[in-house]
Amino acid sequence: MKIRAGSIRGALIMAFINRYTVLVVNFGAIMVLARLLTPAETGLFSVAASVALLAQAVRDFGISEFLVQESDLTPAKIRTAFGLTLMLSWTLGATIFLCRNWIATAYGTPELGNLIAVLSLSFAVTPFSSTILAMLNRTMSFGVMFRITQTSNLANAIVSIWFAYLGWKAMALALGMLAASVVTALVAGFSARTWDHFIPSFREWRALATFGAYMSGANIVQQVGARAPDLIIGRMLGYRPLGLYNRASGIVALFYDLVVSSVQAVAFPAFSGAHRAGEDMRRHYLRVVTLVTGAVLPVLAMLAILAEPLVRALLGTLWLATSPLVPLICIGIAIEALAPMVPQFLSATGSVRMVLPNAIYVRAAQVAMVGCFANFNIFWIASGQIIIGLVTFLVQGRSLSKAADISFGALLRASRLSLGVTVLTVILPFAVLTERGGAGDSPWLSLALGGALASICWFGAITVLRHPLRRELGAVLHEALATVRGRG
Repeated sequence: MKIRAGSIRGALIMAFINRYTVLVVNFGAIMVLARLLTPAETGLFSVAASVALLAQAVRDFGISEFLVQESDLTPAKIRTAFGLTLMLSWTLGATIFLCRNWIATAYGTPELGNLIAVLSLSFAVTPFSSTILAMLNRTMSFGVMFRITQTSNLANAIVSIWFAYLGWKAMALALGMLAASVVTALVAGFSARTWDHFIPSFREWRALATFGAYMSGANIVQQVGARAPDLIIGRMLGYRPLGLYNRASGIVALFYDLVVSSVQAVAFPAFSGAHRAGEDMRRHYLRVVTLVTGAVLPVLAMLAILAEPLVRALLGTLWLATSPLVPLICIGIAIEALAPMVPQFLSATGSVRMVLPNAIYVRAAQVAMVGCFANFNIFWIASGQIIIGLVTFLVQGRSLSKAADISFGALLRASRLSLGVTVLTVILPFAVLTERGGAGDSPWLSLALGGALASICWFGAITVLRHPLRRELGAVLHEALATVRGRG
């Protein structure tokens, strides 16, 4: 069975709508919370969240990926997935709860223990959503996932803002994160076609353990690397630099995820389906590289140019020290984007054993970089993201060469049109904004002017250079209109 392009485009439409809605809510929440919480309070929460997310990486154990890619998925395997998730989640939640005071003592901050205690409660409810979400992802039921994501995101924003307004400081963010987990479990549970999934079993544990051993190891390593800046910066430089660094990373991630996470949500089940159908995976992946870089690289370039007005508009003057960090992080992520979604591709095509070594190499380099550069200041750590971007590209590109005969040359050729689009997109906005200087301008005026010029230039560039995004956007628009007419 061949995977229809139309079905994937339809899923992409839903995924993009989902992400754009999340973006609007997150923008509002970030703007309000930045004016209610200080960088130090935000940094304190980041340390507590890092502890919880590290435990969550162990809890996942690659179970969601197993449910998406498994060709012979039986009810027994689904129930085993729930049973294992339940056991791991409750055990890890109890563990971090019991260790909370030890962690707080290590950081010399008693309040940290209370934050970890609240976040540990989310482990009690997440098993009741994770299996359902994986099954929805497998069937690309993004309409249902849209409903779950939006209610969860709104709960997080509303609870965080309300308690921050009441003066609960970092605890407001912890309560928002807990509220999101509870709402996700409730909405996902009521969205399930059957509640048979919630009958725990361990009958097929060997099948899940074989796959999960690799994915879990990779997820743990990924989270250690991703959370290393929080844990190391918080310990060595303090909570305020950590808050500034996290906001810079968060701004970049917000826009990057707007494009990539939408494609990524569809890519893994689409890769899996194409692989099961025996299609040319090399061609599939290189097409994804061209489409992703054509959208992502111009966005990152404009973020780097508009960093200062963006920080002023979103966060306020209290966070201005964040703006010099944004361009450096953008460069690092842009280099990584030349080989996007490699773990998903390897997992979907049966090369899951490469995922763990790749994660170890990349995250070991990241931990070493952060540990070294934290002896200086936060600007050095942001600069180090360029090094990590290059290391990631080299490691991921090497695995693509082994798994699918995709060379570094092929990756760069797949990205060359996108690089041209990026240059043509940013030349005019950069020249106009530089000429204006921006002194005394409203940050919103600079953002509106830069964004409008970049959008016009981007559409012109993909047309003049005949980038595949031009045809793909036309097809997506056609399918969206057909969907609207069909429902009408």
